Amino acid sequence: MKVFVHLARGFGSAAWRERCRRGHVLGLNEEAAYGYNHAASDEVLITYATDYPENCLQKLARYAGRFILGFDVVHAWRNRHELLDADVVWTHTESQTLGVLLLFRLVEAFHLSRRRLPKLIGQTVWLLDRWSSQPLWRRWLFRSLLRRLDVLTVHSQLNCADARALFPWLRVERIHFGIRAEGMYPARAPHSADSIAVLSLGNDEHRDWGTLCRAADELPSAAFRIVSRASAARRAAKGHRNVTLMRVKNNRELFATYEQADVVVVPLKLNRHVSGITVILEATYFGVPVIATACGGLEDYLDPSAVLYVPLGRPTALADAIRAIKADPEAARKRVEKAQHRMRTTLNSMAYAEAHVALSRELLGE
Repeated sequence: MKVFVHLARGFGSAAWRERCRRGHVLGLNEEAAYGYNHAASDEVLITYATDYPENCLQKLARYAGRFILGFDVVHAWRNRHELLDADVVWTHTESQTLGVLLLFRLVEAFHLSRRRLPKLIGQTVWLLDRWSSQPLWRRWLFRSLLRRLDVLTVHSQLNCADARALFPWLRVERIHFGIRAEGMYPARAPHSADSIAVLSLGNDEHRDWGTLCRAADELPSAAFRIVSRASAARRAAKGHRNVTLMRVKNNRELFATYEQADVVVVPLKLNRHVSGITVILEATYFGVPVIATACGGLEDYLDPSAVLYVPLGRPTALADAIRAIKADPEAARKRVEKAQHRMRTTLNSMAYAEAHVALSRELLGE
């Protein structure tokens, strides 16, 4: 089985390795982006998209197309030969999914290939949350293209329900996202019983920095550190004496912030695409207790026995949860142990890749 993994420009195998070598990709990264390389075997050949060279004019044309359409068809067109030679194509976001679908339409319309088109397992991340904000003509275009899709995959059970309601003709599957699980740190309680170091990370539009900072006001003895490039984080942190906004330059600094933290908080606004799951899994990898807002379908990944959940937009409830971590460190440590067990068994990049292989074999009738 020949699989072509069509990721965004900059995430192909060669480009990814170079970016990692230069320290431009922060986080617990894999040898290849998102760990799809774990699917490779004697029976499964994995090929990643290539970042073909482009001059300023070509880059402008690609960006213009993406701005108008809402997805990147130019990147798919440049990879058309390798893509069309595959048995199955995997994508990671709607930009690549819709780009490949438009490429398929063009190939069929102009008879550009004598081969049968490959099966497409197309993933979306933000499309369903942003669906209502899209103009009508885009929604019509997206629906039209999605009719050609073999399987739509999402990370969230909430998005799965949304997609089945929006596209009743389409097969939709929820696949749990996962990260590297090898080498996890031992589960631990807070470092000190006297003070508590609270860490919160992320650049996602659905981070609720306001609620986090108001909770900090109720815990004046706690030290809150926010690692984010988002302007919303910078605005929210102003005027809160025990909140520090910081940036990390490399993974050595990032991993150190996890190791120094007593608790990682993932404060969220209402969303349906499991915003924050990567940070939750990274904190679990480093053995740190996690508090998260109960929204987005996170409980489908880690239930309340593994993560301490708080209601949406409730700073006092968040402050109480931080106090609970400090008051009962052993319970906090046991929650981390349960979260790590879930990571080892199902919430890891190996299981994520294997789920794609199983789905591909089914589509191909193997």
